[in-house]
Amino acid sequence: MEIRLQPIGYVETDYSDEEISEAWPHGVEGRIIIYPRFSNGLMDLEGFSHIIVIAWLHKIPEEARMTLKVRFKRLIRLGLSIEEVPEVGVFCSDSPHRPNPMASTILRLKKVYGNVLQVSGLDFHNGTPILDLGAYTPSYSIEGYILPDWYTGLLEKLRGIGISWDKL
Repeated sequence: MEIRLQPIGYVETDYSDEEISEAWPHGVEGRIIIYPRFSNGLMDLEGFSHIIVIAWLHKIPEEARMTLKVRFKRLIRLGLSIEEVPEVGVFCSDSPHRPNPMASTILRLKKVYGNVLQVSGLDFHNGTPILDLGAYTPSYSIEGYILPDWYTGLLEKLRGIGISWDKL
């Protein structure tokens, strides 16, 4: 089976890739430019506080697409040792190194100007192709979710070193 995707737009930001990576978990300001032929799809989007965005991580090299085990590198950057962060399957992580380098994020929608969406919380690099987006509505709110023990243990370790874990 072959799947063909066509971007509906792209990310535009004034921040470098490094600045965007270091801005986690809050992200940066930026814009999503929707190609004119898709701009009618933005009708009535203004007024929603957040949008869900799906992107193609175009800077992931082909050889990294078969990475199937990863460590949560951002937890190491936050202060945990590499020994404290277990190696896990890529599908239980948000690692960009995956067979299909797609990612989703929830962004604050600040303003819609024609085919330009002004957003904050952006964690995609400049030029990242946008595959789809939609309004964040209450139907996406999850209650009663469960996390495995190894993950809650990591969160407790972070709490122990003074890191707020509500965004991890």
